[in-house]
Amino acid sequence: MTPDFIRFHAAQRPDAVAVVDNGQPVTYSQFAGDIRKVAAALAAFELPRAAKVALDCSDRYHDWLLRLACEELCLVSTTFAGRASAKFGQGVADFDLVLSDRSGLEGEARRFQSLGPDWIERALAIPDTIEIPACAKRPEDPLRILLTSGTTGTAKRLLYSRQMHERSIEQSLWYGGFTQRARYLLVIPFTVGAPAACLRMGGTVVLETRMSLREAIAVHAITHTTVPPIQLVQMLETLPEGFVKPTALTILSFGAAVAKGVRERALARIATEVLDLYGTNEVGFLSAVGDSGIGTIWPGAEIEIVDDRGRVLPYGELGRIRVRTDCMPEGYLDDPEATSRHFRSGWFYVGDMGVLQGPRRLRVVGRSDDLLNIGWNKIVPEAIEALVLDAVGAADIGVCALPNADGVEEIHVAFAATRLGDQTVAQRLQQALARFQLGRFYAIRVPAVPRNGAGKIERERLKSIFREHRAMMSPRTG
Repeated sequence: MTPDFIRFHAAQRPDAVAVVDNGQPVTYSQFAGDIRKVAAALAAFELPRAAKVALDCSDRYHDWLLRLACEELCLVSTTFAGRASAKFGQGVADFDLVLSDRSGLEGEARRFQSLGPDWIERALAIPDTIEIPACAKRPEDPLRILLTSGTTGTAKRLLYSRQMHERSIEQSLWYGGFTQRARYLLVIPFTVGAPAACLRMGGTVVLETRMSLREAIAVHAITHTTVPPIQLVQMLETLPEGFVKPTALTILSFGAAVAKGVRERALARIATEVLDLYGTNEVGFLSAVGDSGIGTIWPGAEIEIVDDRGRVLPYGELGRIRVRTDCMPEGYLDDPEATSRHFRSGWFYVGDMGVLQGPRRLRVVGRSDDLLNIGWNKIVPEAIEALVLDAVGAADIGVCALPNADGVEEIHVAFAATRLGDQTVAQRLQQALARFQLGRFYAIRVPAVPRNGAGKIERERLKSIFREHRAMMSPRTG
């Protein structure tokens, strides 16, 4: 477990910096002590083994202490951190304890503890000599409740065992190339694997909320970070002319494919390596995607392409992706309908369309639920988005289809943050889309394309935006 590694480094290299919290260094010795103190404070609640604890803490360092303290006490934690109750599924009512630094949850929780400065300060003032109750760690122990990305509106919940949790960290450790010299910038608060992998190797995790992503990379000499493609694009758009490229920066990206042009710009301006990872919370990482858009399937993952009846398709044929890994759950918590839809006969049906290009070579085409049906053409929106992203010089592109008055599906393109005028954008879109023979299409400029926390486009929200703008839109022909 991660606290064991932190204690190792605290004993071997007590003055080495484990965390930089908005400019304040925290040594491994202090970090290990703080985890022990917070665990002692949690032990005072006398919760039984495997009790469920919801954490809603805006301070990233304190949130981490609470997570690791729950690991020490064999408690099942989840990170709530300001998410709306509807997005969280059943909310907090079925948790044994809720710890929050904001108001509004007291009435929902069975047992509530405010995480105001007083509680945290009292916990961190506990003597260093404090002992916490021993807890025998077993691979099958329930450890974390994770939320899926929830692109359809309501997130589903997964119960991770200790074995699954360890496997996710091992994957990041194996592929990320972390060492004692690593400096990992935590951009996505809910990320667990990569920062834990950095700590296990004795590196430094940087928590920074005072400055932009590119500023933090430069100021803190960051060597690793994890960002979804949309944040990578936004960062590249804001790089000043005189920005000095770091000597070594590995960017891990997931949630959506990194377009070839974006990868090339990132490697030219800021990164020495871009690791594009394909996977899901349900089964972990599945493949590492290369420049060609084709991924190499990871060890421990088995992938098949099947048709709508579950018949396995040969190499080169497009179909639905189903996977099984050496460490995956049996289904979702309290959602038998979603479980029966996605978990079948030992396989997890990802919801994506793809092609196996040969042994252990996978090309992911797009979401099966998002498949566009334009006349006789069946097209995944990601194919259109990748094509027009560079054509219009936009920071982001989102595509969906809506029926016209005759019930015929037509393409709708939303673009954000481009320096080009609307007429120029329309002309370039027309040229880019001509190869698809899509007929009429519509395009609007938006402040931002709606995406979830993992960077995936929320297409139902995108459709709602177009419905609101329908009276103002003029059709073009592609």
